[in-house]
Amino acid sequence: MKQKPIAPALEVRPDVLLLDEAEARRVAGLYGLSVTGIIGLLIQAKYEGQVSSLAEEMDRLREEGSFWIQESLYRRVLEMERDG
Repeated sequence: MKQKPIAPALEVRPDVLLLDEAEARRVAGLYGLSVTGIIGLLIQAKYEGQVSSLAEEMDRLREEGSFWIQESLYRRVLEMERDG
């Protein structure tokens, strides 16, 4: 598990901690730290008008960044984007 971002966060107590690994997110939750991941950042960017298509961005992450996105999460995000 990547503990490096969690230890400083315990001292600084940021508004949100960027973590994508499930175990690191679980541990951060044990300490009451608010967590988001890359997909959460993309969703926020979409709502702020900085991203035109979540599907395109997630596909780019998958193809160019070798970023694994759970299929159920991918579908939920696409449904959320479609529903507005």
